[in-house]
Amino acid sequence: MEKDNKVNSSKNYKNKNNKGKKNNKNNNKNNYKNNTSNNKYKNNKKKVKNEVKINLDEDIKENIKEEKLIKKPKKVKMRLWIKIVIFLFFLIVLLSILFVFRKEITSFVDKIKEGSKETIKEVINYNDYFFDTVKLKEDKTLYKLEDNKFLEAGLIKKDLVLELIETENNEKGYFKLKDFDFYIDYKDLEEYINTEEEETSSPTYTNYVPFNESIKTKEKTNFYLNDNLEFTLNESMDFPIIIKDTNYYGIIYRDKLYYIKKDEAEVYKNNNTNLKYTSGIAALVYHYVYDSSDIEEAEKCKSWNTTICLSDKQFKEHMSYLKDNGFYTATMNDISLFIDGKIRLPEKTVLITIDDGYFTKASIKVLEELNMHATIFLIGVVGNPDNYKSPSIELHSHSYDMHKTGVCPGGQGGPIKCMARDKILEDLRKSREQLNGSTVFCYPFFEYNDYAISLLKEAGFEMAFIGGRTKIKVGSDKYKLPRYGIINTTYVSDIKKIVN
Repeated sequence: MEKDNKVNSSKNYKNKNNKGKKNNKNNNKNNYKNNTSNNKYKNNKKKVKNEVKINLDEDIKENIKEEKLIKKPKKVKMRLWIKIVIFLFFLIVLLSILFVFRKEITSFVDKIKEGSKETIKEVINYNDYFFDTVKLKEDKTLYKLEDNKFLEAGLIKKDLVLELIETENNEKGYFKLKDFDFYIDYKDLEEYINTEEEETSSPTYTNYVPFNESIKTKEKTNFYLNDNLEFTLNESMDFPIIIKDTNYYGIIYRDKLYYIKKDEAEVYKNNNTNLKYTSGIAALVYHYVYDSSDIEEAEKCKSWNTTICLSDKQFKEHMSYLKDNGFYTATMNDISLFIDGKIRLPEKTVLITIDDGYFTKASIKVLEELNMHATIFLIGVVGNPDNYKSPSIELHSHSYDMHKTGVCPGGQGGPIKCMARDKILEDLRKSREQLNGSTVFCYPFFEYNDYAISLLKEAGFEMAFIGGRTKIKVGSDKYKLPRYGIINTTYVSDIKKIVN
């Protein structure tokens, strides 16, 4: 059966081939015609397939990218979250360790610091930078010593001159300020040598009667002198008011006068003192005082003007009474502040003045002996200011060369009442220049008028004295300040009546 099938199939195959051969000849022509169109069709089909494939590939790639973009943040968020948790864990552990062992760590750091300081000590000899008086080359930090540690307490300004005292802390590089409980370090200091004569008289502000008002500074306290900041302390402080100036309050700190700006402090009532203060000050005016042991000088003085010529013994009796009874002899600055109501002076206050500049050696000697203060109103042509230098004396103007009689009408004819304006101003200029810019004047022969006053103001004078037996009070006219004339018939009993 199988053999029959095979025979039949082979016969069929041969018959088909024979028929095919016959048909091929007929079909060749048709096939040739169709080949060209078929090839074009196939090429177009392939091109379309390729374009479809490319588009599909691009779509697939875009889908893959989008899937990645969508999936990626999820992975980042998971990683960031894990990192944050791990970071917080280790931070908590670290802080816990630091807290538990904080004392040991602090001690270790301090030992390192001490070790570094010891190393520096071996290199630097701090005493090489120590001087009794120094000038600051830069602003410097002020330190206070607490529990053997130097803590920042404030700031002190450059160019200030400071006195230092030697202590055991010099070896640590910290120098103590004289009269202050503060230290500065050894850096930026230079030795200062004072070539000027030091004043031996006590400062006048120690005699001022405090107001019954105090100030409290803000968080920091700035101390000023002559409108310049001297130093700052990092704390609020209270002080009784000593001076009420225009923009400042004068206070005493560590026995020195400083100023606090009004807008940097608050004022409050306070019972700072029960001391009595004066409402009026007697100004005494002397002229000539001769040395009674010098007969020639005594005769010469009396021959000039017997009335205003006193012996040194009489002058000393007057001064001794004032000294023994506790009178404070005021300065011109005191008087100016008193008139303006800026200070309160003791109940027993007096002003001593000496006119002209003749026969003054004996009076200066008495004032120095009793440690009292006076003003000499010097006529410029009479003497060189250097001849009157004394811790007991301040010099002011009695004109340069206008102490002449008979120049102007009335009285003794003092020139300042009528002389040409330019000449008067030139005289006043020379007098001020000679007296280091003095702003206090005494009218020759006590004579003045509105013309004289106007020229004094123009020349830069701020106070002027006349005669008149009354006291200087708060609000007195500063260009007509009265004085009591003292003559050779004035006794201690008279002085007592005047000043009391």
